[in-house]
Amino acid sequence: MKIVANSSPLIALAKIKKLDLLTYEIYIPRAVFEEITEIGKEYRDELLKWAKEKVLNVENKKAVEYLEIILGKGEAEAIVLSEEIKADAILIDDLKAREIATLRGLKVVGTIGILLNVKRQGTITELKPLLDELIKNGIRISKELYEHALKLANRLLRR
Repeated sequence: MKIVANSSPLIALAKIKKLDLLTYEIYIPRAVFEEITEIGKEYRDELLKWAKEKVLNVENKKAVEYLEIILGKGEAEAIVLSEEIKADAILIDDLKAREIATLRGLKVVGTIGILLNVKRQGTITELKPLLDELIKNGIRISKELYEHALKLANRLLRR
């Protein structure tokens, strides 16, 4: 499965030392790579090592410029790259970027969606400790999303 990743899910997974859960064919737009590997950025070294072989340049610069009117450069490049390589999904957490990606016909998954998927696959046994670890490390998860994710995870147990 080909997935184009934006910065926030990568940073979130790095914070809880779970980048290894991304066993998919991951691609990272150049702007996202530059963002997550900026000197002085938290988890820079880990992300640099993990991401350096996954970077692709976006071809359609005009499409990126158009999307940059309302999104950040990394988000814009992630959406355009997803379209260019016909990715199976885009890994992105920002609500506005998710809405735009969906409107453009892309399948959207976020950090919690990845965690639910690896739970479904049996790679992890419990979701709650990872959600709690994300929150402890400064990742904002609304109470509603937290509870919804736990309900979905519990349904996976019953299958």
